[in-house]
Order: sequence, then structure tokens, then C-alpha cells
Amino acid sequence: MHRPENAAQLSYFLLHPVCRGIGLGKKLMDLYMEFLRERNYASSYLWTTHEQQAAIALYKKYGFVLTEEKPSDAFGKPLIEQRFDLTLNK
Repeated sequence: MHRPENAAQLSYFLLHPVCRGIGLGKKLMDLYMEFLRERNYASSYLWTTHEQQAAIALYKKYGFVLTEEKPSDAFGKPLIEQRFDLTLNK
């Protein structure tokens, strides 16, 4: 999703459980990173929860950095929402 200041927000990055562990997440992230560069985005960010450790590890591999945390019960239980940001090199 396009956001102000030439930023992109990655949202709803979901894989069905049977599709996990076969490299599909990495492939999708490669395509997303290519999209960001083709469109000359300056940055990207996403929100996730502290429970999504495999996804967080993937985001970190691509250079996303944890920048914000906040308590939430938006998903029907108490958890910590986390924002990860990426600054793209031109």
C-alpha cells in the first residue's frame, strides 16, 4: 500500500500452513523487494505481532528493523504489536 513520503506498507503477508517451510515466503519477499526498487520507494514498513517469530526472522533478513511496540488486544487476545521499518538505499 502506498503511504506518504514515498513509503510502502506491507500488509497481509500470509501463507497457508501447508505452504510454509518450502521457500515461498522468501520468494514473495524477493518479489516485494524488487517491486519496491522498481517503483523507487524510499522506505517500507509493516506491522506484525510478537508471536510471528518465523515472519519476523524473515523480515530481519531483508533489513527490516523493529521501531515500535504497543500492547494490543485487536486479535482477540493480549499481545504486542510490532512495527518494522526498512530504509532503501538509492
